[in-house]
Amino acid sequence: MIWLLMTTGSRRGEVCGLRWQQLDLESGVVTFRRSTGQIGGSLWEKDTKTHQDRRVTLDSEIVQVLREHRARCEERAAMLRTAVRRDGYVFSPSTDGSTPTKPDTVTQRYGRLAARLGLRTHLHCLRHYSATELIAAGVDVRTVAGRLGHAGGGSTTLRTYTAFVQEADQRAAAALAARRVRPNGRSAPVID
Repeated sequence: MIWLLMTTGSRRGEVCGLRWQQLDLESGVVTFRRSTGQIGGSLWEKDTKTHQDRRVTLDSEIVQVLREHRARCEERAAMLRTAVRRDGYVFSPSTDGSTPTKPDTVTQRYGRLAARLGLRTHLHCLRHYSATELIAAGVDVRTVAGRLGHAGGGSTTLRTYTAFVQEADQRAAAALAARRVRPNGRSAPVID
């Protein structure tokens, strides 16, 4: 679950609400359609925050991680003489996948894991990590916004990650300057 949160930048409720039928591991695509909401002990299924489906491409590593997770789920279900439901939740405390993991449980378990590892972090930082790394890698803001499920064509992404966009803009200016031909016909020196 942590790997999926980190690589897709999805929200915890979206991952808790993710069903196997929304994962296309052959094509390497996940479609976030629903989310799991929680207040106290009450759980419910709801729309995503932006009320829109979101398709996110998965890299080969996360596809392999999810295939291994599916195999473990199927093995556990077979030991108990049941099967993982086709419409089952990807991350479920029940053997057949019929119930979602509680979002608060995910947050608490992540906090305990981080504490054991001596890390000062919280679950939402995985979302920030995903966005920051994508922007630092030069991915355009609209694509980053789309992966995160930010509405408004990237305005939320720009507000939240402005410092990293400025860093990318500085790299872009340096790259352009390095390619520009000077009036004397020579290229500018390459600067790293």
